[in-house]
Parts: sequence; C-alpha cells; structure tokens
Amino acid sequence: MDDKSKEFISEKFKKANQASPFKRKLMYYLDIKNRSIFGKVGLGITAYILLFNSIVYLWKGKDHPMNNFMWRIQKQNGTLSKEMLEKEKILKEFHLSKFKNDGGKKIWLSGVDE
Repeated sequence: MDDKSKEFISEKFKKANQASPFKRKLMYYLDIKNRSIFGKVGLGITAYILLFNSIVYLWKGKDHPMNNFMWRIQKQNGTLSKEMLEKEKILKEFHLSKFKNDGGKKIWLSGVDE
C-alpha cells in the first residue's frame, strides 16, 4: 500500500472542518482588538451601544421608542401614546422659549447670561 491510501480524507470532511469566509473575516476583525487601539475602541463602543439598547429595551418595554428614528416612525404611524405626545409638546415649548431672541441676548449663550 502506498502512503496516499492511508491519508485519504473525504471532501465532505474537509468542507465540514474548514472555516467559512465569513467566519475567517469575523475572526480576523475580532483579532484586531489585540493588535491596535482602534480595535479596542471600536469594540468598546459597539459593546456600549448594544448594552445600552438592551437595558433600555428591558426597562421600557418593546412599545417604547429607543431612539429618535423609532420615535419618528411611531409618530408617523400614530402608535405613540398620549403621554409621549404630551412630553414632546412640553419639550418643544421649552426649547422654543429657551432659544427665543429676547431683546439682543445671545441666544446660544443664554444659559451663561442668566
């Protein structure tokens, strides 16, 4: 018997044990965190965003908009509650009164002048 017959490995076995291109790329980019500060910062920001959104989702529930994008979609669809619409109205009035030009006051530095 020659050595090739002893080393026979089926193509199916090779494919099952090879990493997919997606997995190889994912592992490469995850390995960047060990090599550079940019990878560590990027991974930290991603983890923070995922953790923050998860906590807000668990705390407020699935019907609460987590960001301005979802707020606008829910407002357009008419699925915002009356309480949330009232909060929006109060905040809009506050911002209009805060940045209103009052006789020559610097509107952008109004907090400093008061």
